[in-house]
Amino acid sequence: MQKEILELHNLIKLKNIDKAYVEAKKLYKFNKKNQDIVKVLAYLHIQKSNFNSAITVLDEYYEVNSAEKDFDYYVNKGISLKSIEEFESSLLMYDKATEINPSSPLCYTVPAEIYLKLRKFEKAIQLINVALEKINESSDKNFLHFPNAIKLKTEINVALNRDKESGEMLKKILKAKFHPDIFYLLATINVKLIDKELLEKAENQFAINDKSFQNKLDRFWYVHPLYFGLAICYQNLDKAKSETFYHLGNKETMNSLRYNSFEYQKSIVDTINHYKNFISDTNIKSEEGSNNIFILGTPRSGTTLIESIIGSCNDATSGGELLSGFKLINEYVNGQKKEPIEFFKDFKKKYLSRTDYLRGNFKFIIDKLPENFLFIGYLLKILPHSKIIRTFRDPWDVAISLYKQRYVTNIPYSASFFNIAVFMSNFEAINIFWNDQIKSNENILDIKYEELVKNIDYHQKEIYRFLGIESDFNEEKRKSFFSQTASIRQIGTDVHSKSIEKKEFLEHKNEFYDALIMQRKYWEKRGFEYKSDSFFGYKLC
Repeated sequence: MQKEILELHNLIKLKNIDKAYVEAKKLYKFNKKNQDIVKVLAYLHIQKSNFNSAITVLDEYYEVNSAEKDFDYYVNKGISLKSIEEFESSLLMYDKATEINPSSPLCYTVPAEIYLKLRKFEKAIQLINVALEKINESSDKNFLHFPNAIKLKTEINVALNRDKESGEMLKKILKAKFHPDIFYLLATINVKLIDKELLEKAENQFAINDKSFQNKLDRFWYVHPLYFGLAICYQNLDKAKSETFYHLGNKETMNSLRYNSFEYQKSIVDTINHYKNFISDTNIKSEEGSNNIFILGTPRSGTTLIESIIGSCNDATSGGELLSGFKLINEYVNGQKKEPIEFFKDFKKKYLSRTDYLRGNFKFIIDKLPENFLFIGYLLKILPHSKIIRTFRDPWDVAISLYKQRYVTNIPYSASFFNIAVFMSNFEAINIFWNDQIKSNENILDIKYEELVKNIDYHQKEIYRFLGIESDFNEEKRKSFFSQTASIRQIGTDVHSKSIEKKEFLEHKNEFYDALIMQRKYWEKRGFEYKSDSFFGYKLC
């Protein structure tokens, strides 16, 4: 058995996670009492983002073998609980891990993330500083782990209004040793800090890494951030060169990730059919949801700006882009065999307990996951007193903004204008469906980005009226609001209309609209009727 376990460790070391995962599951099937296999499989479940499966594997073994709970158990259980947003339980796991091995950086990085989510910024910065100290003291400095911890510190610094400190820290790191991810981070924080010497070093490093790393995963870590960092650097120096680097970076994303836009389309069809067959006629009396606010729409459509408007008042706090609601409903739609009443009860128990923990003493908690638009009907059935703000923006402006973001894995369709267009058409279709299903619902407020930025005062009042917020609005407080998204620094500026009618990547504009209209034909074949040639009032040209 030790030979098989050693082979698994070698596969992990070689970053062949998929093969290791398949082999580990085979071994576990007949060796569920072997602690080493349990540890490896739990770790691989985490690498595959199967966090509930990791928790199940750990619980099944350690409930019988409680005396064997060790550092690995508490860390793996802690990261899994954090990832399903059971933050309170996760922190307890890390307390136990720290008692066992206080010298490990792992004891501090995830708790720092949780305290950032809880908006306890001073506690978060204290923990991440300890983590970085432990990384520097360690003889085994993990190259990839270090940039992740540094990135987290820069995010906490934004919350504490210490961006200047982040810039100085990154410059110092790059002077000592060049890291692609650190260079990219500096470009996003303050591109003006990248002088001619550092830019030349980055381009030289790019040439070296481009030749040195041929493995897709290696390229993703060592080459990919350089593409996007250089694209940002040249944005105001050489527009054509900047766009070339964005193209190369997104091509790298396409080569590294498996994304099929038509699988997403199928998931929408499944959602529509599931709602029609099991949910639409379900009527359950429920008083829940009065504390919950959902902000949703396409990514880059103004959701963060609206979050900052609401989150800056005295009545509300934000949980950011929470995944709990989305994942619970998605799992139910895609195979959980539960009656609607049973699922509704389970959802409310888990989701409300998690959001109430984040809400604390505030009246409202914001869930700003844009993709919750897929499940509007479900949310209003389960939490009928919740409020939903739905955002819309010119599709081409959304496409450009998405294409220029290094989303890595969370928004894979952003790497191609074709895939973005198909996504936008699918977004349109599911919202047309919800509009048909939920007529004249007083719990939904629609806002267009262009109208919002042109008349922020009017829309701020309209949003507060809709939500029942009585506290005063303070623009300076809004600008200091922290949101852990791609718009992390943009919301700290004055609201402006510079992002309307973008003039970039114009050679791809027709391709984008052709793909969007082509995908519309698919939905027409499925019985959708488009009452207008426009996209929620936006011209398709």
